[in-house]
Amino acid sequence: MVSEALNDALPQCGIRADSEDDQLAILTDLIAQTLCDRNPGFREVIERGGHQQVTRLIEDVLRRGRPLPDKVRAIMLRTNTDIHLVASALGDCLVSAPDEAPGLLIPAQLADGKSGRARLKGVLRHRAAVVGHAVPAHEAAASARSASRLLDLASPHDGPEAGVMFVDDHLSALLLLQDESLSRTLIARHLSPLAGLTPERCERLEATLLAWLGGMGAPEVAKALSIHPQTVRYRMRQLEKLFGSRLRDPRTRFEIEMALRSRQLMAGARRRRAAATRRPRAVGKARKALPRP
Repeated sequence: MVSEALNDALPQCGIRADSEDDQLAILTDLIAQTLCDRNPGFREVIERGGHQQVTRLIEDVLRRGRPLPDKVRAIMLRTNTDIHLVASALGDCLVSAPDEAPGLLIPAQLADGKSGRARLKGVLRHRAAVVGHAVPAHEAAASARSASRLLDLASPHDGPEAGVMFVDDHLSALLLLQDESLSRTLIARHLSPLAGLTPERCERLEATLLAWLGGMGAPEVAKALSIHPQTVRYRMRQLEKLFGSRLRDPRTRFEIEMALRSRQLMAGARRRRAAATRRPRAVGKARKALPRP
């Protein structure tokens, strides 16, 4: 099939090449240029350093005669230990280059449904890994960025305690953590009534307020926090004194909940980063930070 494609396409472009490898390289460049001309998003992928991956993908399609998947997902890994064994187990995927953040690019359907997730979890067992959201092939960098960001919240090391996380399950957390400067501003604006409290009292009131904002009544909050319903009512009276009418405004309640969840997520990310610095990483190439959009 590749020979037929090469023999048909190159003469029409007025190009001659002696060997099939030369022909393949030329045709690959032509296809990449055409995709860039037709889609600015694809050009952005090339300019951000994805040329090598794109070239391998096009060559693979030409050699095997398989169509490009409609959608793809990135899988970001904590280390590149045995990454080619993982790729071999998955079969239909691309592997990051040695100087890139450790990761894979897979057809999106490999992670669809319970069976797809179960297979990925089996292949990635004992690895700190994140499976990105499904995107068109030219937006693969977006899937890699979101997976890389979520990896900050995953286990800091490979090993028995590590596991696979899916971006699809953490979309709201990623949105809240997308801009930590804005999150800190939101926290300062809406959680200032708690600023003068001791850390222990602040933690107790935050947990109660977050559960209440989630639509729970006193009995449900008490059960969720393993405390007495009367304790919940007492804490809510304290919170009403601190926040006043703000707890009665729907928009403000929503933003207070966002601020509480942002602080919770940012604290978790700090703990994991601290844990990563205290314990040596598994043998393998460490992740390199991906460019921010």
